[in-house]
Amino acid sequence: MAYDLLVCDLDGTLIDDSMTLAPPLVAAFRRAGERGLRVSLATGRMPAATERYRTELGIEGPLILYNGALVRDPRSGRDLLSLALPPGILASRVYEVFAHAPVDPLFFRDDRLHCLALTMPVRRFCEEEGLSAHVIADPHPFLGQGTFVKTVFIGHPDTLPVLRRELERVVGDRARLVRTRGDYLELLPAGASKGGALRELAAHLAVPLDRVIAVGDEENDVEMLRAAGLGVAMPHAPEAVRAAADRVAPPASERGLLALFRELLPKHFV
Repeated sequence: MAYDLLVCDLDGTLIDDSMTLAPPLVAAFRRAGERGLRVSLATGRMPAATERYRTELGIEGPLILYNGALVRDPRSGRDLLSLALPPGILASRVYEVFAHAPVDPLFFRDDRLHCLALTMPVRRFCEEEGLSAHVIADPHPFLGQGTFVKTVFIGHPDTLPVLRRELERVVGDRARLVRTRGDYLELLPAGASKGGALRELAAHLAVPLDRVIAVGDEENDVEMLRAAGLGVAMPHAPEAVRAAADRVAPPASERGLLALFRELLPKHFV
């Protein structure tokens, strides 16, 4: 099978804890783009936290952002897909749940990041993603105004499953909850997923889904791996993610993704 579109998750897939792209990967992606392969990113990050990687990799087409709540063309600024949480959802019973939980919430609205306090976990998040967080002086009126793209709850991996169950009872089918990292739980618009966003992106580019390769490593990537013609899980991905994929990438000791891409996309990566 020949493939025309490669869509990769960022954190845990193309970048590791160093938050940098490996130079050989950058060079290979740029060559692949020059040889006609369409490449995109599918990330939970907001636009400002993704731009440096898009630029380094030489990606010019639309990106999947906010875990599928947004598909944006960075050149024109046009949004191909834009979803938001229901107005007022955070100011209702949802606030009562997370306000009494040992978590640090982050709120995304109008491509800006907001928090209740600049705690160490929030500062670490901002440092990792190259962002600044705006502290909310009075949460009740702020959370009741306008619409938010998503919320991230930073907490201990043992705490987040409990919070997830409590929030699921409150939000019902108005929103969805997804683990995106061991210490991250995200509240997303009900219709937001990387899989749904991938379908929008592929249709916009006129690329059949069976000619798409998607790569990811966490729960939020599962829908995308299933929607693509070939879904690839990273070797360190949880078992459920690897089970949803068609292939598992080789470990870093075996040259990882580059070795797999040279096998699957020889015209572009060899």
